[in-house]
Amino acid sequence: MKEVKKRRFSLKVLLVTLILVCVAGLFIAVRRGKIGKDSKSILEYQKFIVVDDSINKDQYNHNFEIGIDLKNKNYYNSTQAAVKNGKKFGEYASVSSSDSYNGILYEEVTSAILNLKVSKDEIEKSNYIIERDPKSLITKSRVKEEKTPEFEARVLDKTDQFSKVRITYNQDYLPVKLEWYFKGDEGLKWYTWSRFSYPYNTESEFNKKLDEEIQRIKDIEKEHEVEEEDG
Repeated sequence: MKEVKKRRFSLKVLLVTLILVCVAGLFIAVRRGKIGKDSKSILEYQKFIVVDDSINKDQYNHNFEIGIDLKNKNYYNSTQAAVKNGKKFGEYASVSSSDSYNGILYEEVTSAILNLKVSKDEIEKSNYIIERDPKSLITKSRVKEEKTPEFEARVLDKTDQFSKVRITYNQDYLPVKLEWYFKGDEGLKWYTWSRFSYPYNTESEFNKKLDEEIQRIKDIEKEHEVEEEDG
């Protein structure tokens, strides 16, 4: 009798375990489906993106990069500007923290990345390279503002003959290279505009770098103040 009860108890435990495993698997599958249905949702889930400005980086002695926290709307820019928790460091006093963040977001990540929704299947079938008409990706609300981002400006400037955008993705369906086809200094051709990387896995990792950049900005500002005092 005791053996029968033990067997029944073991079967119940096994059954409950199987149910819990199935529920957990279903939850993970649903969650993956929600965050992985297209390139934009995958990027938003990643949260942290680092931009290497391929056009202007040679103008600076140090590594030129912009790190952006897409969730909390924080960023650091190696050209002495940053935003953390709604507070701005560097840049002109007349520029608000939200304008500073949005300005860097649309100037560096660009509407080409922010507005493109492409499925994982399409990325795979296209060998991880997606090509689009840039006119279909511009953010019209940014054009109305005083400072139009360069992406929108070039699309609207007919002399540039800006006709194609090409985005290369990695195996995680995240953008790693942005190319524009337009008439530039070297004629009508593909220009690598930006490269993207994802070195930060957690908020604390990103904030460590952000705090370092903010401190660097403060140190530079302090040096300038001392120089002005000394004449």
